[in-house]
Amino acid sequence: MIIRDALRSLKNNFGKALFYWLTFVLTSMFIFLFFNIAMSETVGVSFFYAQQDLALTVTIFVVAVCLIIIFFANDFFIKNKARDLALRLICGATYMQLASYLLVQTFLLLALAIPAGVILALILIPLLNVIISGMMQTAFTISLHFDAIVTTTIVLVSVVFWTTYLNLAFAYRNTAVNLLNDRKMTNPLAGITLDWERKKMSEKVKTIGGLILYLMPLIMFHLNTEAAVMFAILGMIGFHLVLNSLFIPLLDKIIHERKMDDPKAVARLGFIRTDLQILKNNVILFLVSCILLISMFISGAQKPMEVMLSLLSYVVMNILLSLAIMFRFQTEITSRKKYFRPLEQIGYVREDLKNVVFREVIFVYAFIIAMAAPYLISMFLALVNKGLMQWSTGGFLLICMILPLIFCCFVTLYYYFTIVFKEKKDVPAVRES
Repeated sequence: MIIRDALRSLKNNFGKALFYWLTFVLTSMFIFLFFNIAMSETVGVSFFYAQQDLALTVTIFVVAVCLIIIFFANDFFIKNKARDLALRLICGATYMQLASYLLVQTFLLLALAIPAGVILALILIPLLNVIISGMMQTAFTISLHFDAIVTTTIVLVSVVFWTTYLNLAFAYRNTAVNLLNDRKMTNPLAGITLDWERKKMSEKVKTIGGLILYLMPLIMFHLNTEAAVMFAILGMIGFHLVLNSLFIPLLDKIIHERKMDDPKAVARLGFIRTDLQILKNNVILFLVSCILLISMFISGAQKPMEVMLSLLSYVVMNILLSLAIMFRFQTEITSRKKYFRPLEQIGYVREDLKNVVFREVIFVYAFIIAMAAPYLISMFLALVNKGLMQWSTGGFLLICMILPLIFCCFVTLYYYFTIVFKEKKDVPAVRES
């Protein structure tokens, strides 16, 4: 009974389940690939006897980012099950039945995703051998390493354990009332926060301090490239503060001022505000990964293999995190129909709503690019001025950040239009019946 209900739920929420599954597939693939690349004889990463400190640092960072992406996706997927879980509790389900219901769904998706990710990695290895050999202008072969297989297995088994544990904790710690009220919902990740977030600073102090922290690294990169990692971390803390204390409140203010004069702008800005709140963690993770990997390259890369590993991880993380943002965005879009129906009823025409959707999606992806580009351009200029990088290399790295986001932007637009507007074709058929 529980297995049948769990499978039916996955079928009914196929879009969200698919994006959740794809997140696991891609992260499993990159973890397996990266361990095999990093533990090759040429790179020589060993977690017990590290031959190259930068290579080990980059490897740990990339794997950590992949794990964070998984936990972000899992947290959102489970929270979207809240109403379903609440109805089951109200109907008399026990917490053991609830836990079993969640366990079947998440374990099934993980069991299908991890092998698919490993198979994709094995398919990509010959292609990567050609690409890396071309970049290094020397023979480079990625082969399966026993240590990489063991390490990947340990990491992925740990992922299965912790996602299962967090999902069971979520079901156990929330009552039906909490599950029906998002604000009262208990997060299994609650308590994992930064101390400075808990301090009740005034909004003005947060805004000014955040702006200083965000803008300061743009100058400091040129003064001391060896401390680029530290400056990048300070900048990302500043961005987090500015996003919460400036951008979102500013959108609230504009919405309030335009609510009578420009209804299309109000609808668009309302969706953008929701998008930034939902995507906030993914955007911060994207910026942190993108900027810190380049910072590591600036401050530590000396040998050709270190350079290759840093740049490869930069390109891979940009692609993976762009897809994670797209999956997170599209998962939210699957439930957007309910917002567009009332808009149509109060007078919004189809073209108005299309314009709202188009400008909303373009703004969100342009915002992410606008937040990351100044940091990358500043770091590239610092390297070019010191003769450590050519203009062409800097331009290539900038394109590697922008292109995945542009691709994801177009895919999101297509998906958004399909989800929101396809229903109108079915309306006449329903009326005839």
